[in-house]
Amino acid sequence: MAEAIAAAWRPDTIPLPFESFVRGVALHDRGYGELDNDSLGEVEQARWLEIMRRGFEPQDDDPVVDLVVALHIRRLVGNATPEFTAALPARLEAGGVSEADAAAADAITNLFDRISFSFCFEEEGAGTIGSLAYTVAAGGAATLAPWPLVVPELVKTVVGYRADGYPGRLEPVERSFRLDPA
Repeated sequence: MAEAIAAAWRPDTIPLPFESFVRGVALHDRGYGELDNDSLGEVEQARWLEIMRRGFEPQDDDPVVDLVVALHIRRLVGNATPEFTAALPARLEAGGVSEADAAAADAITNLFDRISFSFCFEEEGAGTIGSLAYTVAAGGAATLAPWPLVVPELVKTVVGYRADGYPGRLEPVERSFRLDPA
C-alpha cells in the first residue's frame, strides 16, 4: 500500500529520482519473506534484527533504491545496530544523495509506513511528519493535509490474508483504502 501512495505523490516534492524512490518504498520491508509469520511487535529482538539485516543489505542495481530501504530500516532499528549507521555514508555516496535529501525522503517514507501500518492493523492513527498531517480511521479512510498527491483522491483495494490459519491456510481478505485531502 505504501507503494501506491508513493506512486501518486507529487514527484517535484521528492528530492530523489522519483522512480527509484517509489521502488525503494515498495521494497522498504524486503527483509521479511513474502508470506512471513513474524508478527510485528511480537517477534524476538534477535529474529527481528536478522530480518532487518537481510533487508538492509544492498540487493538492487539502483543504489537509490537500496538507500531508501536502508534509511527506513536504520530509522526503525535506532541504535541497536551501529553498523547500519556506519554504512550510510557509503550508501549516500553511491546514490549521489545528500544527507538532507535522504532525511527528507525518509520522512516521507515514514509517513507512508505509518498510514499503511494503521490501515493493515485496522487501527486508528494520526500524526504529523514535517508539514504533513495524516489521519487513518479503522475502517480504511485516511486523510492528508496539505494534499501532496497528483490525483484528487486515492482509492485502492488491498488484499491480505485472514490471520486465523495464516500462513498455512491463505484465505484472501479484500479491504478498500481511501485517501482524501483533509
